[in-house]
Amino acid sequence: MPIQRFVVGPMANNCYILFSEGSNDAAIVDPGMGSEVLDQWISQKELQIKYVLNTHGHADHVFNNSFFVQKRDEVLGIGFEDIPLLEQLESSGGWMGAQPEASPVPSIDLKDGLELQIGSEMISILATPGHTPGSTCFVFEDSVLTGDTLFAGSIGRFDFPGGSLPDLVASIKEKIFVLEPDVVVLPGHNDLSTVEKEKKDNPFVGSNSTIDLSSLEN
Repeated sequence: MPIQRFVVGPMANNCYILFSEGSNDAAIVDPGMGSEVLDQWISQKELQIKYVLNTHGHADHVFNNSFFVQKRDEVLGIGFEDIPLLEQLESSGGWMGAQPEASPVPSIDLKDGLELQIGSEMISILATPGHTPGSTCFVFEDSVLTGDTLFAGSIGRFDFPGGSLPDLVASIKEKIFVLEPDVVVLPGHNDLSTVEKEKKDNPFVGSNSTIDLSSLEN
């Protein structure tokens, strides 16, 4: 499945468009602040957006939910444990320097094991709590979109309300690190990586880790 990455907003969020070459069906993942620029690219490619998907409910990842969902009447999906974060968007998202519109109500609960079809391709959902209670990752043929669960050389924060270091570590090791080694890791910020590299070299959770996680829980 082709993937287009856009870096948007003051937090340099990775916003992704997943699309099927055979049918032009597509999904937008994490439409952050500034992602309005994707609209022209979508139109040029004549893509038909089926889903707006959030890896989790933090404002920098869901800022433009309303822009895309209301524009084309698309279907919004998020792990329902993060609905309280979506409900706070309009009142709490202004810290980025602009006022977001309230997020539409999601209609798809991104539960573990759920599959969504984009043309002839399937997106598989992994429930990966830890960064937030409803954090999810999206797996398809040779890639995994990890949101703020796993980064190249790092892991997501767990000190926000609802975060949990034990849950985060378990999600990474039990859901992401069991994927094939050559699966590409597409995180919510910064550079890309692979499962193999992070499983070996990630300083927090890799086999050669150098950071004592117990010290971070205090």
